[in-house]
Amino acid sequence: MTVDGSIFYHTWVTLQETLMGFLLGALAGIILAFLLAASPFWAKVLDPVIMVLYGIPRIALAPLFILWFGLGMASKVVFAFALVLFLVFYNTLAGLKAVDREMVDAVKIMGATKYQILSKVILPSVSPWIVASLKSGMGMALLGAIVGEYIGGNAGLGWLINHAAGLFQTNRVFSALVALGVLVTVMNEVLKMVEKRLLKWRPQNDRLT
Repeated sequence: MTVDGSIFYHTWVTLQETLMGFLLGALAGIILAFLLAASPFWAKVLDPVIMVLYGIPRIALAPLFILWFGLGMASKVVFAFALVLFLVFYNTLAGLKAVDREMVDAVKIMGATKYQILSKVILPSVSPWIVASLKSGMGMALLGAIVGEYIGGNAGLGWLINHAAGLFQTNRVFSALVALGVLVTVMNEVLKMVEKRLLKWRPQNDRLT
């Protein structure tokens, strides 16, 4: 399995789907949270819509995404995106609501600009919430990619596990599981480095583990 390099190909496919779904979902979730936090009107208008979409089990959408976007990479990216979006959105929004308003008012009185308030008060306050959601979101993105591949794919570790299991090729199944474990470990270490960089101003024992 590893001699012909196919395990590396399937790992690479899953990694691409995971990263694209994660980055797009995280970016969309953060932007949407900031927009709704800044606009009470749009928050009231969109909140019912978001709640309805959030209430739909995402696993039930996987076959629909495959029908819409095909068996290729696009359907897996969209599914991973859907899993990450709401997780990051609600965490970021909760962080924004937890910002100390007295601190914001105090720096306004001191003559701080909107950019200074955002960069010096809001972002440091909300960054732990965002980092926590990113850590969970990466796992959800990987889950979305694997489930999408398993249900209806033509490449990737999820497809490989399903295909090999159907042929009773346990060695290929274990090879895919080992590759998946390595992938999870590497992504977790990368997120730890990102966390240390984003939260370097916090005491070490306050950071996520």
